Amino acid sequence: MQALFIVLNDLSYLEQILSKFLDLQVRGATIIDSQGMASAMMNSEGLNMLLTGPFQRTLDNDQKGSKTIFSVIPEPDKVEEVVSEVRKIVEKSKKQVIGFMFTVPVSGIYPMKPKFIEK
Repeated sequence: MQALFIVLNDLSYLEQILSKFLDLQVRGATIIDSQGMASAMMNSEGLNMLLTGPFQRTLDNDQKGSKTIFSVIPEPDKVEEVVSEVRKIVEKSKKQVIGFMFTVPVSGIYPMKPKFIEK
């Protein structure tokens, strides 16, 4: 079982990726607003001049933030299929930085629900 994380910097692909999740029967995902360290540093007075190279190019595109999508996928083959399909979605982009994906092993899932209280 793996947790797949997608940090998506180019938000124009969000809807296509989520649609592909549905097509591949990924049972659920969580989407959170996120911000990269370089972007946060650009917002700190005096630190923006420290960023050069690839960080500067990334921030010059008026990026307003990113989304982090994550989902726990039980089947190893399904993880590979999802990663492959997401890559296909973004492969034609001309942008230098779209985002990145990574997986983390999951050893268990523990649903939480309130305990029933009798009156």
